[in-house]
Amino acid sequence: MSNIAEGFGRYSRPEVRPFVTITRGSLAEVQSQLYLARDLDYLTEADHRPLNTRCIELDRMLAALRTTLDRDRILPGT
Repeated sequence: MSNIAEGFGRYSRPEVRPFVTITRGSLAEVQSQLYLARDLDYLTEADHRPLNTRCIELDRMLAALRTTLDRDRILPGT
C-alpha cells in the first residue's frame, strides 16, 4: 500500500508504474514467506490457503491497475 501511495503522490503516470511493479514484487515476497511458514509448520494448510488466495486476488488487482495505467489517462499531469 505504501509503494502505491508513494507512486500516486508523484502525479505522473510514468512515475506511478514502477511503484506498482515494486508492489507486485513485494507481494511475491509475502507469498513466498507464506509458503515457507507453511512448510516449516508455522502455519497450517488451513491458515495458509486463505492468505495465499488473498495474495492471488491482490496480484490480479495490481495487474489490472498496471494495465489501466498503461491504457487510460487517470492521473493529472499525464
